[in-house]
Amino acid sequence: MKFDAKQVLQGVKKHWAIPTLSVVTVAILGTTWWFSESWNHQIKTEAEKSAGDLLSQVNNLKVTYALPTIGTGAAVEQKSEPNAVLTAKYAERKKALLSQGESVVKAAEAFNLAGKVPLVEGLFPEPKPGEQLSKPLDFVAKLVGNPDRGVPSAYAQLLAEVGAGGPVNASALESQLKDIEKREMEKIRGSSPTRELTPTEKDTLQKTLIEARRSEYLRKAGEVRVYADMSLFPGGTAASSTPGSSAPGGFGASVSGGNILLTAPATPLSVPQAFVYQTDYWFLKDLFAVIKNANTGPGGRPAPVRDAVVKRIEKIEMLPWRVQNAATAVASAGGAPVDPNAAAPAVGAESITGFSDSAGANTYDVRRAKLTLVVSSKRLPEFFDAVARTNFMTVTGIAMEKVDGWNELSNGFYYGDENVVRVLVDIETIWLRSWSEPFFPKAVRTALGLPDLPPPVDPNAKPEGQPADGQTPPGGG
Repeated sequence: MKFDAKQVLQGVKKHWAIPTLSVVTVAILGTTWWFSESWNHQIKTEAEKSAGDLLSQVNNLKVTYALPTIGTGAAVEQKSEPNAVLTAKYAERKKALLSQGESVVKAAEAFNLAGKVPLVEGLFPEPKPGEQLSKPLDFVAKLVGNPDRGVPSAYAQLLAEVGAGGPVNASALESQLKDIEKREMEKIRGSSPTRELTPTEKDTLQKTLIEARRSEYLRKAGEVRVYADMSLFPGGTAASSTPGSSAPGGFGASVSGGNILLTAPATPLSVPQAFVYQTDYWFLKDLFAVIKNANTGPGGRPAPVRDAVVKRIEKIEMLPWRVQNAATAVASAGGAPVDPNAAAPAVGAESITGFSDSAGANTYDVRRAKLTLVVSSKRLPEFFDAVARTNFMTVTGIAMEKVDGWNELSNGFYYGDENVVRVLVDIETIWLRSWSEPFFPKAVRTALGLPDLPPPVDPNAKPEGQPADGQTPPGGG
């Protein structure tokens, strides 16, 4: 078949759309392939870079697992990639540590609070309506007692709890020795009442009197656990049963501390005033607990004074503290508002313990006291141990002087065979606000800049929206 070019050209001219579209299609296919390859390369490059960045972040991703620090223990931290097992283990351990921490706090609060029960229930922080007068009167009656009816004061009961007692009554002992001397001389002289005693008889009589005196000292020292009486308290009365009793050592001027309440005042106490006496009584109770702990033997039995660590309590002086200053200021102002900064100064500089009774301390309060004691010199460390294990107490200072044993004996004080020293001990204790603050009277809280306590919850109150007993609920039936 012969190829006719003219015929082909005429066919193309007649059907020009077909070859034109065919060329365009081929061109489009070629261009599309070129752009497709270019885009694929760009997308691939970006995807690889993004994936690489993410992989790098994952490879470099580390989290810090940490446990809360309790007490002085070292912090526990671990850096690691996110790990479900580690996350669960650390969460479990953290929960256990926090639970243990809460238990420690509760135990510390219970330890610090031990024995601190108000003498009259319902007096602090505020008496109920109608009891504002009766409750303070009941408090005073408990505090000062009624000696005429044989009811001891709260302070006298503190003395009884440590087995306190007075020394041998020198006047009574001399009278007793004179009676012994008279009887013995009558026995020696027999039928010759006026004759002189021989040197041997005089020596025998002298030994008999010395032994009688010694026996009386030993008897008294076996009955008493520690020599002490009401005169040791700040503002307490002097001991009337011990003529010529020796005065405390020469440690300088007395500290101005709160006095005890010896008799019922002419004007009933306000609640803030009662609060001061109550907290001072609690502090004294803690200090007497130190003496009791020091004088308790290994078997748990209190030792007699001849075997005790603390032989005699000569004086206790309580320093004022911030809350007491606020309460005193409120009471002096008759309940009027008091400037909290003026009512709560920093009454004690920071001590060696690091605690300070400053306005910035709102989780605890610092109480300080000075004790003048006669103590066994070689067993003084036992006294320090007793302080350390009694209610967050610390010895922050001490001074010592010699004791004139013969002078003490002449005044009826027998301390046993041990050498003794007179010590002036500075003691500091911490009171946690978690237990003490609920006792603060409202006026005291205001003076300290503390918010009011929430109102007590009435256990018989009905939930909101529920009708009271005997009432018909809304809507009838």
